[in-house]
Amino acid sequence: MIDGHKVTCWTPFGRENTVSILVKYMERDVKRGIVDEYLIYMNTDDDQVSDRAYGYALAEQHEWIRIIERPERHPGPKQRSTGYFYRYATDPGTIFVRFDDDVVYVHDDAVENLVRKKIEMGYSKAIFPIIWNNALVSWYLQQSGVVPKEWGEVGPYCMDPMGWANGPFAVKMHEKLIGHIEAGTVESCFMYQDFPIKIGEQFSVSCFASAGKDYAALETPGVLVPDEEENFHTVHWPRVTGQPNILIGNAVVSHFSFFPQRPFLDASGVLERYRSLSKELEP
Repeated sequence: MIDGHKVTCWTPFGRENTVSILVKYMERDVKRGIVDEYLIYMNTDDDQVSDRAYGYALAEQHEWIRIIERPERHPGPKQRSTGYFYRYATDPGTIFVRFDDDVVYVHDDAVENLVRKKIEMGYSKAIFPIIWNNALVSWYLQQSGVVPKEWGEVGPYCMDPMGWANGPFAVKMHEKLIGHIEAGTVESCFMYQDFPIKIGEQFSVSCFASAGKDYAALETPGVLVPDEEENFHTVHWPRVTGQPNILIGNAVVSHFSFFPQRPFLDASGVLERYRSLSKELEP
C-alpha cells in the first residue's frame, strides 16, 4: 500500500513472450511492498492455448497474481474488450496502474511515483509516465532535449508517422534506453517537470495510473461510455469533466512496439536485451 491506498497493477493479457518480461518487474515491486496485487485480464483468442496456459500457470505460482476473464467479447476488434476491465476497478481505496502486455521495462520508482502523483493530484484523471516508444511522449522528450531530433522529428500526435510508425526510429529509441539501463543512468531521461496533457488529446494508453473512486462515480459504476478504453480516458473523460491527464517527468516505462515498427524491432534483438535485463533483477 502507498499512503493508505491499495496498489493494483493490471495488464490486458495476450502475449506470453513479453509478459514474461513484465512480470519480473511486478514481482520486484510486490516484494518491495509497493504493489499489492497484479491482475491478468484475459483478452485472448480461442487459439491462444499456450498464452492462456502461461497466464494461469503464473497465477498458480504466485499468490499475488489473479486472473480476470473478460465478461464478454466486444463485437469489434479484440482490443475494444479491454474497456470492460473497469467493471472490476471500482474499489474507492485502490489506485490502478495499467500496463500493456508489451511493456518490457519499469523503472524502480515508476509505480510509486505514478501512484503518489495520482493521490496528490486528485483532480486529474489519468497519470502517465514517460512511456518510452510512445509518439506523444517522444515529442515531449525531443522538446526537452532528451531524444535527438537528428533521428527524425516527431510531431505532437499519438499516431505521428515518425514516433508511431517508423521502425528505425523505434530501434534507436530502445537502444538508447537500454544503454541507460545498463549504465544505471535512466534518471537522465527524466523530464524537468510534469505536463498537463491538452484536454481531449488522444494518447496511447500503454501505461497509466487511475483511481477506483473515479470509476465508482460513473453513471453506471465501472462502465465506460464510450466503451473504447483509449478514447474514453484521453479524449472523452477529460473533455466532459474538464480535468486533465498528467504526464509526469520522473517515471519511465518502456513499451516495446506498435505494429508498423514490429519487423524492425524483431530483427534488432532489443527484446532479448530487455529480457536479459529483467533476469538480472533481485529474485
